[in-house]
Amino acid sequence: MLDTIKYYFKILGFWLLLFFVAKVYFLIINGSGFSDFSQLRDMWFHGLRLDLSVIGYILVLPILLSFAQRVVPLAVGSLLKVYWWTIFLLVVVILAVDPYFFLYWGQKTNLGFTQFLGKENAGLSSIDLSTYIIAIGVMALSIVWFAKWGKRQLQRQLKIHCLISLLLLPLSFLMIRGSVGKVPINLSSAYYSSENLYNNTAVNAVWSFMVTEFERDKHKPMVFFDSDEEAQLVLKKLKNKNSNSSIEELIANTDSKNVILIVLESFSAKTVGFLNGATYGSTPELDKIMGEGIAYTRAYAASFRSDKGLLALTTGIASGARQTLTNFPEVLATKPNMFNILSDDYTTGFYYGGNLEFANIKVLFKDADVVKSQQDFTSTHVNAWGVHDEDVFRVFAEDFIAEPKPQFKMLFSLSSHEPFDVPNYKTKKNPYLNSIAYTDSCLGVLIGQLKASPKWGNTLVIITADHGTIRPDNAPIYDTANFKIPLVLTGGVVLKDTVIHTVVSQAHIPATITQYASGSNPFLQPSLYRPAGYAFYSYHIGVSYVANNCTQYYDIIQKKYLNKQCDSAVERAYYQLQNSDFFTP
Repeated sequence: MLDTIKYYFKILGFWLLLFFVAKVYFLIINGSGFSDFSQLRDMWFHGLRLDLSVIGYILVLPILLSFAQRVVPLAVGSLLKVYWWTIFLLVVVILAVDPYFFLYWGQKTNLGFTQFLGKENAGLSSIDLSTYIIAIGVMALSIVWFAKWGKRQLQRQLKIHCLISLLLLPLSFLMIRGSVGKVPINLSSAYYSSENLYNNTAVNAVWSFMVTEFERDKHKPMVFFDSDEEAQLVLKKLKNKNSNSSIEELIANTDSKNVILIVLESFSAKTVGFLNGATYGSTPELDKIMGEGIAYTRAYAASFRSDKGLLALTTGIASGARQTLTNFPEVLATKPNMFNILSDDYTTGFYYGGNLEFANIKVLFKDADVVKSQQDFTSTHVNAWGVHDEDVFRVFAEDFIAEPKPQFKMLFSLSSHEPFDVPNYKTKKNPYLNSIAYTDSCLGVLIGQLKASPKWGNTLVIITADHGTIRPDNAPIYDTANFKIPLVLTGGVVLKDTVIHTVVSQAHIPATITQYASGSNPFLQPSLYRPAGYAFYSYHIGVSYVANNCTQYYDIIQKKYLNKQCDSAVERAYYQLQNSDFFTP
């Protein structure tokens, strides 16, 4: 009996040691400048319940198999060898890549990244070579260690005492649940600090992976209230606050007009000197443009990925948390889209140097008269994602200037995406900031070409970003700093340079364009003509609300606010109603 207890304690110690080492590894990759080693003790302690929960899951099968050892001992022994190897390999893969998920995307390991794998999406090529070397190296060393020493700690050379196993089975389930109370363990169990890095180090990556994947479709559609009527009552309070003055008189309404929407990849407001100062400022051309047009200083992206940003920019539709609504082309076909709305009166077009298979974004541009993507550009300036901005921007300008009819054209940049390997350009040491500076230089050339053409006088140009990013300061994923983006209206039709400090969203751009181009707004969102004073955005496990005087983030997994400053649950009402409209025929 004592030997059986020792064996199970040895298994417990094995996995606890592995999870502790994983925390140290996570901190080494993400904790640049970390020096308070007392926090390492706190990270381990506050993450212990999640560590034990994972171990509880791992122990269930070995405990159950112990009851069959007297009947088929050889089969049980062989099965356990396969089991331990399988579990170890799965755990090691998750632990090895987890620090880099957080480093690149500000979140723990999940399978959401798999939709960006494959030749057409260039997801693997976006990652630095050093990441592969370190992550694969960690996996290889772990496997060698397990083969030579680790597996011996898990293999048993004795017959397990059935009474002990019978007692350990409910203990294992208690470890899984993490509590004897009504509320089971959740991610917030490891959250103890205001420092996001410490909390994410404490969280067991395997536990986070399991809860993320097992609940992946839990919020499709997203429901927070008992009825849509209840959600509408909450959101009605928000709409009643929208009484800002209009900027319509600042834009000339010419007889023959053109509209250009320029979307800059990963252009966080952090990098724009006009918005955030010189610390990370890398956009002298955009700074100049924002000083000469109608500049919005508090504009926010709708989410954290390009497919979600492009969806908001073309349809005004919000994607909540993990949702990828471009995977519903049959639903999107029934929704208003700038390209199908303007197709009767304008020559429409979309230009992008990459592959439109990326996250199925091509469904957003199927109604455009002209669609140019990677295969339509001849260039030697290419990377894993496609053709670099200097050549795509040049073709865009040539086509726009040559077209005699009124136009709505959309341009999506590419070069400021990982791996940031821009051609023949080096002004910043940081690769991300250097790629921003490169695209900014291409933007300056493009605007110069447009200004020199006769079309400038009757053209409205809107410049914004698809989304922000946790780079370069690695703020917590939910933080407003990661979602704040540049937004400026320029062109010859802009009558007065103006700076607007009211909160707005990129999702308000489709309504703005159709209101200017056709005099109507068929979208659910308001336009920038009358700045709304609010914006909503989602991140992988939460939804957020930003207003002129308050901000709040609601965590879907923890089912609580990380920061509640406002007077109602408007973000939950908003996303429920947005989802209801999207998923209801």
